[in-house]
Amino acid sequence: MAITLPTRGVRRLGVVALALAVQVAYPMAPAMAAGSPPPVTPTPVAAAPAATPAPSATAAPATTSAAAPPAATGTTTSAAPVLGTTSSTGTRCTDPGPKDYPVAGGWFYTEAALGLCIIGAGPPRNRGYLVVDDDRGAFWTEFRRFGGIDVLGYPVSQPYHYPVNSADGFWYQAFERGVLQWHPETGRAEMANVFEQFSEQGLDDQLAVLGIPGAESVPDTSSTAAEINTRMSWLTEPRFLARYFFDPVAPHSSDPQLDGQSAFGTQEQAWSFFGLPQSQPERMMLLGPGRQPLYPLVHSFMAQRFQKAGLELFFDDAPKETFLTPTWTDPTVLQLDPTVVPGDGQKGCVAMTAVGLLARSFGADKLIPSQALEPQPLDPAPLPSVQPFIPPLSQGQLNTSFQLMGASFGSTEQVNITLADARPFNSTTAPLPTITAHVMTTRDGSFNTVINGAPVGTYRITAVGTVTGDTFVDSIDLTQPMGIYVTSTDSTSASGGCKVTGLPVGN
Repeated sequence: MAITLPTRGVRRLGVVALALAVQVAYPMAPAMAAGSPPPVTPTPVAAAPAATPAPSATAAPATTSAAAPPAATGTTTSAAPVLGTTSSTGTRCTDPGPKDYPVAGGWFYTEAALGLCIIGAGPPRNRGYLVVDDDRGAFWTEFRRFGGIDVLGYPVSQPYHYPVNSADGFWYQAFERGVLQWHPETGRAEMANVFEQFSEQGLDDQLAVLGIPGAESVPDTSSTAAEINTRMSWLTEPRFLARYFFDPVAPHSSDPQLDGQSAFGTQEQAWSFFGLPQSQPERMMLLGPGRQPLYPLVHSFMAQRFQKAGLELFFDDAPKETFLTPTWTDPTVLQLDPTVVPGDGQKGCVAMTAVGLLARSFGADKLIPSQALEPQPLDPAPLPSVQPFIPPLSQGQLNTSFQLMGASFGSTEQVNITLADARPFNSTTAPLPTITAHVMTTRDGSFNTVINGAPVGTYRITAVGTVTGDTFVDSIDLTQPMGIYVTSTDSTSASGGCKVTGLPVGN
């Protein structure tokens, strides 16, 4: 039941990504040295949480939907590439300009554009998303009023209509942690009921795989007041309760009336930002093939969903966002968990769920039209791109884990990745083993994956879409740090490890 409320005015990779590897990235194959047998089952799991889940921790429904992927078998059948494929070599953007800058009526951001670049028509140019005040809405003004990138994060879409096939109605724009909905009758934007949209589009099963509880119904719907009281009674986790009434906007807002405010003045203001609870707080079990719970493995965080936003309480640091020494030994290629903005998932912190990233990854052409996800300036023939994020090495380190972020491949297609030794032949040096990986793109044609335990050296990477045949070829030097956007000494880690948009848990 949708309720209209009155208002005034990467250490999660261990066990969490095992579920992603099985469920989201369906036939993901392990990265391995040439000739090594592929592991068929993701066991043992060295990164499983030490804590035993409480009896109240319930598994997500083990239902099978049309979107459910087949069980992983350790082998992959690749479709033959179609004709008319595109290929690119080393398309990482070398635009020396700033990552974001002012434009007439707003600001231009390239940070969340998946590293896409226009090449071959003048100097390389970073693509990105505009946040402007125009005839579609004052999104730039309202973005700043809602705290800008400190609260909502970077834009991940252009303005769009929802439902995706509609040509009128409200305008929306998605940001990493929230989606704004423009209301011309009030001249203001509001946080959109994005979790209700996830349910409308049948995406709750995919959210459950990622550790986000499903939407719960209320038995007593005899009155709106009764339903509100029931849903508010679900705020049983004290740290979520405190975070729910802590105003994340006020310390960053451009609105002078909010200066110095640290708590919502009324319950209705909290409803306006978060909406009502749609679930009780849960620490979800990991789900295996067929959505079967992998008891006793649980996610490293507790989550609660609301109509407009979500909250996650972390019991461990987010996985490999700092690229610390791996704590697991099995060589499985893992898909990054997109439920939080990199850097937010820190032990002892309450972070906002990255609903905009989820809407872009799993909701293309469902929540957000695919054309609205294309960064500007529009490229009529975008080339496939793979951006590596390589951590610095410690002295004597022989193996490393690194991230690959791909874009402009086919929608929901498998991409086969091969890394071959690119060093000059030397009879006294053993060749680097060839590493292979298989990842699935999301609906917007992107993927975000980590290759674990690769021997240090220089590789030639080839990534090929098995349906479109789109190909990317480049070299990767694992001895040279590249593109690390979160480090263990990042300024956001100060003050107890929590960002200003989160609250410390305490001892």
